[in-house]
Amino acid sequence: MVPPRNGSQQTSVLIADDDPVTRTLLKAHLSEAGYLVREAKDGKEAIRLLDEDLHAALFDLQMPGATGMECLRMARERFPDVQVMMISGQGDITDAVEAMKHGAFHYMVKPFLPDELLSLVRQATRKAQLERDNRGYRQAVSSPQLEVSLIAHSASSSQVMRQVERIAKLDSTVLLTGASGTGKTTLARLIHQQGSRSAQPFISVSCATLPRDLIEAELFGHEKGAFTGAVGERSGKVELADGGTLFLDEIGDLPLELQPKLLTFLQDRSFHRIGGNKLRSVDVRVIAATHQDLQKMCEQKRFRSDLFYRLNVLNLKVPTLDERKEDLIELAIQTLDRIAHRRGCEPFTLTPAAQDVLLQHHWPGNIRELENVLERASAYCQDLQIDRDDLDIFSFQSPLESPSEESVTSVSNPKETSLAGLPLEEVERRAIRDTLLECNGNRADAARMLGVSERTVYNKIRKLGLTDLE
Repeated sequence: MVPPRNGSQQTSVLIADDDPVTRTLLKAHLSEAGYLVREAKDGKEAIRLLDEDLHAALFDLQMPGATGMECLRMARERFPDVQVMMISGQGDITDAVEAMKHGAFHYMVKPFLPDELLSLVRQATRKAQLERDNRGYRQAVSSPQLEVSLIAHSASSSQVMRQVERIAKLDSTVLLTGASGTGKTTLARLIHQQGSRSAQPFISVSCATLPRDLIEAELFGHEKGAFTGAVGERSGKVELADGGTLFLDEIGDLPLELQPKLLTFLQDRSFHRIGGNKLRSVDVRVIAATHQDLQKMCEQKRFRSDLFYRLNVLNLKVPTLDERKEDLIELAIQTLDRIAHRRGCEPFTLTPAAQDVLLQHHWPGNIRELENVLERASAYCQDLQIDRDDLDIFSFQSPLESPSEESVTSVSNPKETSLAGLPLEEVERRAIRDTLLECNGNRADAARMLGVSERTVYNKIRKLGLTDLE
């Protein structure tokens, strides 16, 4: 397993202590290790900052507003995956026992060494991620499969449907290619649903969003004691998919060092868990998807050519929304029906003027952009009727569109674009803002362009006040 490198850009830790010196020291150690750190100066603020994105929290035992123990109980009740460590200036065994009884991950006494702190935080965040993964696995295995339907009136989408009908009956590996937001995951589910494995699990792995040091354990599982924090054995998604379909989403983002192990697995469907000697075998169909040009990546030595050939058995290219405009209005109506069902209200309607706007728009974000536009429109429309003025689809400029006069002016003036002397936070804000605009508000695409995780982009949006760009 690839060891963690200076923490993880995708793990968030909350520090709550009324002593500013302690907060500063803890933040310095954790930030240097690569963690996203939130700070709370009292218990009340700590409770407010708790959410499902957190992996770990460090609570001082005695704080104004709410005690560390009260914060611990609130965290365990509302966000049980968040691993809480209690910190105190006094080593009272009674407090330690009480904290552990209420579900604390650990109890630390000040002062503590930086290495001790980072080791415990690393274990805590890993446990939080594993618990979330295990819950997702249980839901994936126990929940019924979603019924998937695809609108296909255009020539391009009709051709895709004909290909799906043919390859669904086979058991060969499938590679879905196409731009982000075109519905590759939906097609993968449809192939599974129409095949002989439809009654078996459909297990999805996102190679783009998982931390590098967790991908191998996510795929192949691990034995007890395989690494720090591996308190028990765990099946990976490969085993959970046994008998069904394993969907490898954004396969182009799989780290190069893990590609040989996946190649070996694809050759004979056998593998070893991390830390295990037993050779295990499964019976799965593999479907992979990517928005990247894997052949070009092979030429650049960023993707193994032998793995590409092993994946590229049956290739299916998914058309963009602009290539299937005949489907657009029905797709929009289907999306609005899902929104209405989720909100428990009557169906929405699209006026002819609104339909014209949708048809004339260029859709660089594809179906995902359409869904976001309709989600916003349905929130602000009157009497469940969406008119052209409700469609906020010009908020983001496509890279293919001509720049405005204002943007040309700003680019031509070096003083306007110079970053010299700007605070680092403002530089970061500009980078994330401009990337979101370039990606039409798509966080996943922005994350790939910036070279960080989608969760990092999400946290930065909130921290830097860029929520209007989502």
